[in-house]
Amino acid sequence: MIRHYTDAELTAALKDLTIIVDRREQVNQHITGFLDGKKVPYIERKLDVGDYSCQLGEMTFERDFAIERKGSIDEIAGNFSEGRERFEREFLRAKAAGTKVYLLVENATWDDIYVHNYSSRLNEKALIASLLAWQTRYNVTIIFCKKQNAAKTIYGILWYAAREKLMGG
Repeated sequence: MIRHYTDAELTAALKDLTIIVDRREQVNQHITGFLDGKKVPYIERKLDVGDYSCQLGEMTFERDFAIERKGSIDEIAGNFSEGRERFEREFLRAKAAGTKVYLLVENATWDDIYVHNYSSRLNEKALIASLLAWQTRYNVTIIFCKKQNAAKTIYGILWYAAREKLMGG
């Protein structure tokens, strides 16, 4: 049975939101530093899908939604070329589990891809086609942002996704 929360109850419950950081996530001091500075609790452990998810008390949302973070266009281009099979397996697992994935790419825009403003040899048309196809095939939401906004964006996505789950969405 779905519990119906008032706005005040939702806000109070979400104050206990804990971010889950995949322990294999390498270069993320700008993310954890932001969380520390805002006194947002986080735990590091292995996630099956993505680099970030969250929990409220004992209720974990990692099977519901996750954020896969890429530090640059070059990193995502590498995932779509030499690392494609491993990368695709992760999205296949997410789709099979019904996990919504947000693909966050730092320091990038669609315009950067269109004009090949990256060092990978992957053709811009192939990269765009891969991103757009995966968006549909795996129910992925692609988000581009500046590195300095990545932590705020991650926290916001997780906060609102958890809020929607609590509301029965």
